[in-house]
Amino acid sequence: MKAFKKILFTWMFFTGTFIWAQPFISTQSHEGAVTSIFSFDSKASSDGSFYSAGKDGFIIKWDAVDGIGEQYQITDLQIQTIVRNPVTSDIAVYETDGISTFRISVLDSKSFSRRYTKRYSSAVSMLSFSEGGTYLFVGTTSVNGMYILDAKTGVTKKQPSDISGIITFVKSGPSEKTALFYSTSGYLYYYDLENMGVFKKFSVENQLNQIKLFGNSRFFAGVRGNSISVYDAASGKKLVQESASSPLLCSSDTDSESEGLYFVTSMGRNNVIKIIKSEELLAYSRAMQKRETLPKTPADSVVKTFTSLRNRDSFTAIGKDSSKIILGTSSGNIYTVSDIPESEMFTLEAITEKMYRRIYDITNDGEDFYMLTEDTIYKSSFDTMNIESVARNPGYENIIHYGSSVILWTKNSRKNVQIIDLSQEGASAKLLFTSKSELKTLRLCSDRLVYVAGNKTVGIYNFNTKRNTEVYSGISVQDAVLTSENMLYIAKSAVSENDSPLVTMNISTKEIVPAAFEGNVVFSLSFDEENAEFLYGIVVSNSNGTSNSKVFSYNLNSKKTTELLRLADEDSSAFTVLYTPVIYTNLGKNQVYACNTETKKNMLYRRSSSLPLKVERIGSRIAVLNRNGSISWYTTTSQAAETDWYLTVNNEWFER
Repeated sequence: MKAFKKILFTWMFFTGTFIWAQPFISTQSHEGAVTSIFSFDSKASSDGSFYSAGKDGFIIKWDAVDGIGEQYQITDLQIQTIVRNPVTSDIAVYETDGISTFRISVLDSKSFSRRYTKRYSSAVSMLSFSEGGTYLFVGTTSVNGMYILDAKTGVTKKQPSDISGIITFVKSGPSEKTALFYSTSGYLYYYDLENMGVFKKFSVENQLNQIKLFGNSRFFAGVRGNSISVYDAASGKKLVQESASSPLLCSSDTDSESEGLYFVTSMGRNNVIKIIKSEELLAYSRAMQKRETLPKTPADSVVKTFTSLRNRDSFTAIGKDSSKIILGTSSGNIYTVSDIPESEMFTLEAITEKMYRRIYDITNDGEDFYMLTEDTIYKSSFDTMNIESVARNPGYENIIHYGSSVILWTKNSRKNVQIIDLSQEGASAKLLFTSKSELKTLRLCSDRLVYVAGNKTVGIYNFNTKRNTEVYSGISVQDAVLTSENMLYIAKSAVSENDSPLVTMNISTKEIVPAAFEGNVVFSLSFDEENAEFLYGIVVSNSNGTSNSKVFSYNLNSKKTTELLRLADEDSSAFTVLYTPVIYTNLGKNQVYACNTETKKNMLYRRSSSLPLKVERIGSRIAVLNRNGSISWYTTTSQAAETDWYLTVNNEWFER
């Protein structure tokens, strides 16, 4: 029973840790494209606030009064959709890597703590709450892939099986007894949520996207190519088909009969926001039903005309509340404009700005920390808060300190590995070697660089001989480290049930021996050359449909493996870094955890507004590099960050 409690505590610890972090208050834009915008508007009230979400995994809550955003990163994946429970104010997000991970999470809107997470085997096609907040609708691209969840618990309550095609839109009625579904096979379904059956359906255009219901839920619209189609949702009759260049649709959630359909589109060198008015649609639809002489076909009218965005930026998301239109772009900026029609052309002004520079990587020489930005290498100290430019960065994203020099490389790239001697003022980067495949890992082992290229090859560059040699070739190689002059440990994926995910190679004799080690994949190795008894890393195991990830220590002499930390889930990208006797990890992705291998005690460092990416330590001072490029500072004995540093565009530290 005690063992069960220990594992259960670990699982709970890693699935609900957001409550300790505080959002960062700033007008900083998203890093990358804005993917979703969601207004706080409801039938009862509107305060002008809204959420934006992006490929950077950040949710930003924008306040309408001061224009400031509460910024919080909930995931290292892309957020594709964000919706809000109209009753509880919980928010649901769809997170994905676009390849194999497809999950939805429901979060407390104040603390951003996760209430629950659901994973799916195929892409999520739609996400919405029911009008009374009881249900969460989740559509996927799989067969019969529509799920109706209990919004509070995440338990699947119903799964409609009598609707063909992929469901990309659902909206329930106020009573939550019925709902309107759109299937990409080309049907509008009216569905009985109590008896689980279709009671009415209409044939409409297939493969529509950006589905919107507007005009007090009377009208249904969607986009296919460069065409907008509008239907009477009560009869299934098409009312309007408008041509537009790559339009983005939006409508207010106030359910007013007068609320129209807005869209942004390009017109030559300019952009326009247009509206298709509900009043005109309603008059046209009623005349059709009564077989009266039809009024003039409803047409769009211009609300705003403005100059195109700069630097090839483009609109990627749009939202609408009771008084304004909100636009997000591929560069991460947010714009807002009123919905009052204007005839004059104007230039959009973003509410966001690039206030801070991103730090891509960090290293140290035992006395100072070195930070790598897109164009500069800086040296800085926590005690003095001074920052000094020491060299130019010729476009690299990773840095390793070596003697009086720094080594530059870029993960998932074939860029040359270069070195800069910092003892020579104005020194430029010099070539060390070029990998034949994309570099996956690069680590310093005494006077040699050990690297993994293309998940197939392990190579070693020797600083003494200036030679680069490929020493191992295999399948699904994850990491490698030298534990002695000739002994190489290689972490990889196990290709069969009896295969080991950890092997050794004598680089002198070329002998390869599998280690007695259980698991599906080992990665993120750590080793201390001055205390060379143990190897550390992370192993992921899958059994009977369940996954777990563990930080382990492996005794090189006894070949015994010890578990240091466990996560009851799969995390295939966490780091480990060893400062003997403590190994640091971000297993679970949300916090930094310190495992003391001598005392057997573990310690949590509470995260910042962004997810932790790397740990560097000098003495008792710990610097955590976050994914948004900020630095969080800790001591070895304090769980909470003393401060967060952001590097401004003026190359100065901003402290919060």
